[in-house]
Amino acid sequence: RCETACSVGHRGAPIAIRWLKRYAMDAVDHARVKQIAAEGRADFISGKRVAIVGAGPAGLTAAFDLVRQGHDVTVLEAQAQGGGMVRYGIPDYRMPADRLDRDLDIITSLGVKIRYNTRVGVDLTMERLQAEYDAVVLGVGLWMGRSTRVPGADQAGVKRAVDLLRAVAAGEPIEVPQSAVIIGGGNVAMDITRTLARLQQQRYGEVRITLTALEDLDHFLADADEIREAREEGVQILDARGPQEILMREGQVAGLRTWGVRSIFDPAGRFAPSYDPADEQIHPGDLVVEAIGQAADVNLLGEALTEALQWHRGRLQVDSQGRTNLEWLWAAGDMVRGPDVVSAVADGHRVADSIHAYLSVQEHAP
Repeated sequence: RCETACSVGHRGAPIAIRWLKRYAMDAVDHARVKQIAAEGRADFISGKRVAIVGAGPAGLTAAFDLVRQGHDVTVLEAQAQGGGMVRYGIPDYRMPADRLDRDLDIITSLGVKIRYNTRVGVDLTMERLQAEYDAVVLGVGLWMGRSTRVPGADQAGVKRAVDLLRAVAAGEPIEVPQSAVIIGGGNVAMDITRTLARLQQQRYGEVRITLTALEDLDHFLADADEIREAREEGVQILDARGPQEILMREGQVAGLRTWGVRSIFDPAGRFAPSYDPADEQIHPGDLVVEAIGQAADVNLLGEALTEALQWHRGRLQVDSQGRTNLEWLWAAGDMVRGPDVVSAVADGHRVADSIHAYLSVQEHAP
């Protein structure tokens, strides 16, 4: 994000901020990084307790800031390890798990407590968190993949990208298809495409993956580097193709039928894809993967709390400081603004500042 906005970039290449940060983190000893993180930490304990639901980028950032400000912070994480979608949704070749583990070590060394394998809504309720803590933060990622809902999308041979990426990251065995079709043109689609491509190369010595997307190539949501590198790994990328039906043969998924895309939006700008039935293609595949978007699982909130909160098109509504319409509850990250690690980290800082100000007022209230 910084490089995109860099003014030097208007006259040539922007300052290599990402690589400078990478160099700093590679060059400085981990023990020294922990010392630096502890500098400026409050030398008092406020006595205020904050619960954070989700150990993803937003939740961990908020926890880091709040514990440095002297508050008692507990993070509740449903998975066995921290990092959220960064660990379970981004492949290891893009985000090595050992680097995440170092960050987690820094955060916990400051006093943040992380309770793993703890599912809010199952092991404890939001009402209990409200009663036991002075403030609560929702940092829930988008763990539920969306479906195309085309005929056959409910078959066992049709998977969601987020589920497969999570299984691979957790070390769970998955069945590697000899051929696969991916539906989607975003970075998650590229992540699962390249992950499967590497597994195919290891297992079969060749890559047989076709990626189809509604958008034309110039309007793909995925980074240009991801598209280029996927092609270099042997992936066939077909743009402006709309999924119509999952094809079956003898009870097994056999591929995908697509039509050419005439337009994606109607004249009013609403999502309403229009297709050309005469432009039909069949894409063979033993596995079809849907990577067309994600949603947060809000069942953890419970019916009463869900009704009390304000929503807009499936996303929780917050103010500029990340506060919901309930005094004790904040929200940050993907469930508020969609999948973006940089924005989630920014949200975490913003929410921590807001909570710290709130708790400071509470502390001095008569």
